[in-house]
Amino acid sequence: MRIARTLARKALHRLGYALVPLDYARPTNTLGSPTISGSFPPRRIYSSTGNRENYFIHAGYSSRRKAMYFDDRAAGDEWQREVYKFAQEIAERERLNTICDLGCGSGSKLMRNFRNSTTVGIDVAETCKHLRARWPDRSWLEWNPNNIPQVPIDLVIAADVIEHLVDPDELLLYIQRLCPRYVVVSTPDRNLLRYGCHDGPPTNSAHIREWSFAEFDVYIDQFFQVEEHFITFPQQATQCILCKPRGKAE
Repeated sequence: MRIARTLARKALHRLGYALVPLDYARPTNTLGSPTISGSFPPRRIYSSTGNRENYFIHAGYSSRRKAMYFDDRAAGDEWQREVYKFAQEIAERERLNTICDLGCGSGSKLMRNFRNSTTVGIDVAETCKHLRARWPDRSWLEWNPNNIPQVPIDLVIAADVIEHLVDPDELLLYIQRLCPRYVVVSTPDRNLLRYGCHDGPPTNSAHIREWSFAEFDVYIDQFFQVEEHFITFPQQATQCILCKPRGKAE
């Protein structure tokens, strides 16, 4: 059996395929409505964008006024795993030493990917209390627009945080104040969700609003220079942007 597996692995490798390690497998989100019709966005709004007042989401979209708080302390790393892996690759490539994770939740993805880096995790007070007890040697800051880390930040990660905020501008302006070299930000791509929520509000009651790929690109470009924009994991409808402050020296 072992010989057969080895031969199969070699054959797949010659064809350009690779077997995914078992320790990388994890539950995936089964997205979408059981019916196809109406679950996808109409053609007229698929790539359209709105105006600045609505964070560039298309006209007619209804945001939620108040979101249910989502407690991420008990979560593992089955969500946004590729976002953090990508951020790790950027940090290694660009030699980024100090990592700030905004909305770090359980902290497990930050610790898994950046255990050898200087890290700053930012979240709500109750979450920070939990994180300080688990990792007392690390820096955990309570979220406040005026609470700036005392160390220079090289890389900011904001993984699926922005869709939870009533005022997402506040988050992006805060990141600008940190003056990082790079920023990795992710959020669901509304067009991939297939919940029929293209006109809002989001099906997820913890989300205030959700952007399409085109809308999110235009929105982030108002604050940062977008370097890359791609889908990290289609099964979870995650879109990811790598960007940096305009005029930031390499």
